[in-house]
Amino acid sequence: MITSNTSDNPLSGSDCCSWDGVVCNSKGDVIELDLSGSSLTGVINSSSTLFKLVHLQMLNLSMNNFSESQIPSEIACLKQLRSLNLSNSGFNGQIPNKISHLRQLTSLDLSWNHLKLQSIGFESLSMNMTKLEILRLSGVDLSSSVSRFFANFSSLSYVELIDCQLQDEFTSEIFHLPKLKYLNMGNNSNLTGSLPEFFNTTLLKDLDLSSTGFTGTIPESISNLKNLEVLNLQGCYFSGRIPGSLSNLTQLTFLVLSSNSFTGLVPSLASLLKLTILDLGINHLEIRRNFDWINKLTKLNFLNLNYMNIHGQFLLCLANLTKLSTVTLLGNFISGHIPSSFMNLTQLTKVTLEGNQLQGQISSSFSNFKSLQLLNLVDNKLSGTVSIDSFLGLNNLETLLLDDNSLQFETTTNYTNGTLPKLKIISLASCNVKEFPVFLRYQKNMIAIDLDENEIEGLVPN
Repeated sequence: MITSNTSDNPLSGSDCCSWDGVVCNSKGDVIELDLSGSSLTGVINSSSTLFKLVHLQMLNLSMNNFSESQIPSEIACLKQLRSLNLSNSGFNGQIPNKISHLRQLTSLDLSWNHLKLQSIGFESLSMNMTKLEILRLSGVDLSSSVSRFFANFSSLSYVELIDCQLQDEFTSEIFHLPKLKYLNMGNNSNLTGSLPEFFNTTLLKDLDLSSTGFTGTIPESISNLKNLEVLNLQGCYFSGRIPGSLSNLTQLTFLVLSSNSFTGLVPSLASLLKLTILDLGINHLEIRRNFDWINKLTKLNFLNLNYMNIHGQFLLCLANLTKLSTVTLLGNFISGHIPSSFMNLTQLTKVTLEGNQLQGQISSSFSNFKSLQLLNLVDNKLSGTVSIDSFLGLNNLETLLLDDNSLQFETTTNYTNGTLPKLKIISLASCNVKEFPVFLRYQKNMIAIDLDENEIEGLVPN
């Protein structure tokens, strides 16, 4: 497709302007070329006709397979380029320094190849590409120290540097780039740094530092990020209290602070009415009994409060969260019965209540959860007789974990083939099972069965 041609007008003789992926100006010059996902293979030669398209302003070769070849340095001939996308295209090796000659670029995407960019090359980018607004280098090896050059990119609004092997301390100046709206540096475990004070309101909407080595506290001044919609600090080394000023970020839809070392009581977040994801688990936090505010977050579809020292009948506070899809409350002290109001959360797909102090019987109303994929009630104080009949109709259920309660699992049932068509994992350890459960004979997708610590008699069916 991209071949050699010595013509001054490589696409002459054809009305190429009518081709899919080609846009021309009024003079017939090709100014946009989109060959993304076109199953291109092989190598782009230095003599390719591509480099004769000197009026080209947009080039998209993403989602192809260029056979682990290098990005040809001749791409620097396309000096009118505003947008260059070579992502997911099987390029390999060093990014040519000459790419920095594309001074008109406003968008550069080289992500998810097997590329490397040395610090000297990154410095050239920062010095020459002063108009750059979008920079996506996820998966590119940036292990050379590059962070000090970011202050030069004064026009940047979108930065994505996921899994780039970034190292050393990252400059805090990047947080103060005047036009920055999106910053994602996730999955760079050797990248260190801390959040600066945010003295002025910024345009920042999306901040993701997950799985990095960032430390320190969340400053009270984070409330100045009035436009923030996404805050993801999962898997870092942050500590201290969650500031009450976080409740001023009323545009937040995604708040993930799990797997850090935050301490103290969680402040009320009742004003964050747009939240769809709230994940605070695995810290040293407490909610205790001041958790009524959670019931006001009616747009939540994901809630993770693992190991939060939650006491009392917390499940009652979820009654209004009818959009919940995933709730995980592992390792708390939640007590009482599973309330009938919880059974009204019919959008649930994953329920993890393991390691609490829930009492009473397992309600047959669990059959209301038609989308349920995972039910984990391990290690509670549930009692009474439970039968597989209680879960009939859960055609999406893949994992059922009921072990370490005081249950009596009833194995005799008339239901056979198709009882739970997607069931893969079941644990009935310590459930007073007396004989091999008949229904298991008819499950076709099982990969794990745990019947430990029971009193099963008779033969195990083949």
